[in-house]
Amino acid sequence: MPTSGRTRRESAQRTLVRQVIENSMDHPTAQAIFEKARRRMRSISLGTVYRNLQLLVAEGTVVESKIGKKPARYEANRRRHYHVCCVQCGALEDVPFPYQTALDRRVGRMIPYLLREHRMEFYGICPRCQAKPGGRRRAPNRLDKPSQQHAGKALTLAERALARSS
Repeated sequence: MPTSGRTRRESAQRTLVRQVIENSMDHPTAQAIFEKARRRMRSISLGTVYRNLQLLVAEGTVVESKIGKKPARYEANRRRHYHVCCVQCGALEDVPFPYQTALDRRVGRMIPYLLREHRMEFYGICPRCQAKPGGRRRAPNRLDKPSQQHAGKALTLAERALARSS
């Protein structure tokens, strides 16, 4: 694990933080990681968890996802994939849809950037929030008027750009 020309020693705390993330089926926040780690190592502090998360992200062992103003979430899944985020509670889940490498190629032909990847997030209301009193049973079938107009314009521009590149 080279960092600045040095090799970092794997500490018991870092190993525990990594294991908590690897064993999580969700995308836990630093606070959730701390709470799970604390059950196994009473002496671990929240600051230690944050420092080890930074190291694990820097070395590429863990991926940090920050969407909007919600707390960052962490995962050990480093393959390219998409996420869905709950707009009410901030839950983040993987979307079972294959990464679209063709999109990278098409957009790469349209712009002077050397593309490495793209990211896409979907937003909605998770089943847990839908089940709460006052929660919606289903997400609305159509978007709100201002968002729909904006999305329509963006989609039209993207469609025109893709048509030119074909």
